[in-house]
Amino acid sequence: MHAWQHLPALRTLRVFECAARHLNWSRAAEELHLTHGAVSQQIRALEEELGLKLFERSGRRTWLTEAGQQLAVGVRDGLDHLAATISRVRERASGNVLSLSVLPSFASAWLVGRLGGFLARHPEIEFNLQSTISLADFRNDGVDVAIRWGNGPWPGLRCEKLLDDELFPVLSPRLTRRKLKHPSQLLELPLIRLKQQSRLNDWVRWFAAAGVATTEPRGGAVYDDTDLALRAAAQGQGVVLARSSLAGGRLASGELVAPFPLRIPAFYAYYLVCPESHAHKPSVQLFRTWLIEELANSSPLAPPPEAPV
Repeated sequence: MHAWQHLPALRTLRVFECAARHLNWSRAAEELHLTHGAVSQQIRALEEELGLKLFERSGRRTWLTEAGQQLAVGVRDGLDHLAATISRVRERASGNVLSLSVLPSFASAWLVGRLGGFLARHPEIEFNLQSTISLADFRNDGVDVAIRWGNGPWPGLRCEKLLDDELFPVLSPRLTRRKLKHPSQLLELPLIRLKQQSRLNDWVRWFAAAGVATTEPRGGAVYDDTDLALRAAAQGQGVVLARSSLAGGRLASGELVAPFPLRIPAFYAYYLVCPESHAHKPSVQLFRTWLIEELANSSPLAPPPEAPV
């Protein structure tokens, strides 16, 4: 049996909250469209049910007891939370609200610059973007749909692969002035590491594909955020193994260059995920259609220009 099954009736708690706020039965009755006697009766019944005195009265003055003050705060917070939940459910059911969870790196490198097209096409949709490295909690966070980077599928969710990704080294033109003629020369430069890539031995895999036998790099900075690693590389701190989906803007601007054209498949891919209960929501369907079209017309996986270094 749940603890809330022993709670006083919601109607009674609403009357108590109103009375506690006004400290006046007549004003509470007016707000609730009840009689003065009905409010008084509800308060008396609540005190009897709880075995606590919630109000003190002396003449025309009314005040909350310590127990009444504590209960008033808890009831008010509970009612506010319930009201917000009901409002959110109504909004989501209307199909005009869309909450998306996405990694900050993908949001800043590709998605945000294109969202204007979606919003212009569907001005009726209220769009909420949650940029976070945490997995979306569809039950509690109010998220409708998410773009995840991983190997899927995730139990209990509808998962649709959006695109695979590829890895290749990039660096700032300021890092070295000489022309790199062979991939082994990268070993003479600082190699920036990412936690996820270290676990997957991605540097070792890229060098092996280039015909260079080596071990996973050691020493130097380790980043857990890809965008920060790309920034570090752009500042000349070293060479980073970039994902095609995230490096395009910096390659186009010349901040970063790719010294070799060789790219290897990433272990992970991007997926569009949502609970089955959200899949048929109009705003989710509209966003899915737009996203797939945008990826087809403006893929972040265009081959990088070869570097003049």
